Amino acid sequence: YGTGGSEGTLDAWIAEFGRPYRTFDHKGTRFVLLNSALGTLRSSGFDQLPMLELALENARDDRAIRNVVVFAHHPVDDPDEKKASQLGDRREVALIKKLLADFRTDSGKGAAMIGSHAQIVDTHREEGIPFQVLPSSGKAPYGTPDRGGFTGYVRWSLDRDAGASDQWLTADVRAFAQSLALDAPERLEVGDSATLSGSIVQPSGVLPGTRVVPLAYPMSVHWSGSRCLAIGDDEEAARRAGNVAILDPVTRKLTALRGGTVEIRVTSESMRELTNPASLEPVAVSRAVRVPSPQGAEPGARPPCAVGAG
Repeated sequence: YGTGGSEGTLDAWIAEFGRPYRTFDHKGTRFVLLNSALGTLRSSGFDQLPMLELALENARDDRAIRNVVVFAHHPVDDPDEKKASQLGDRREVALIKKLLADFRTDSGKGAAMIGSHAQIVDTHREEGIPFQVLPSSGKAPYGTPDRGGFTGYVRWSLDRDAGASDQWLTADVRAFAQSLALDAPERLEVGDSATLSGSIVQPSGVLPGTRVVPLAYPMSVHWSGSRCLAIGDDEEAARRAGNVAILDPVTRKLTALRGGTVEIRVTSESMRELTNPASLEPVAVSRAVRVPSPQGAEPGARPPCAVGAG
């Protein structure tokens, strides 16, 4: 948008795509796309503020609309303490927040707003409204890796049958990786637990990099493993199913339940140098954890779980 250090125009963009702010409905969700090119909605196109208000007003009583998602390049709030990458007009931000909160309260329908620019993965809620900041996909992120400063993208899913107080919107935050490390014990006694850890190394663009990002929130860590590894927090159900171990993906706590061996696997999106089609496959790492059978356990009561099964 900027040319030669000065502000340009959106003429070329408008010629290709049309008006730079609009609404559309898709499968029960109303999407509102806003233009914040100049740092505020008001200066970038004042007419879009009445458009936002009307879109929410009409969606309030429209039975075909179950929820509303608003997008703008700038987030309402920059999670960095410098606050340099948020919408600049704070009265405008207060108006947006009030419009969304009033819509949620009056309609019982979900509402959310998503932005980027600050390039620190972050989610916060105000009066039930989630405000999400997306990661950078290529440019070096702001912030430190342990607080959302990493590259990647987000896959969204919506439950149009869920109300505003339910989990109607789910974000799968996928980080890019050129390599991945997983720390897990080689052996764990029945009844004992261990907290797993690990990290990914991110490239700079597509070149080798040194940004080390922990396998933890706000990244969505994709855990899997052998068929005798339960993933969740219901230990009793895992025992009844005959699982060797259970992994709680929220706390990363691995608990041994009976004798056997389990494989634990983590995958992440690839940003390796393209050398062949396999370079595009997800980056994965696995570890085998052996759980010795307790003394006095009935031999052969349950066959051990083979590594790599499932």
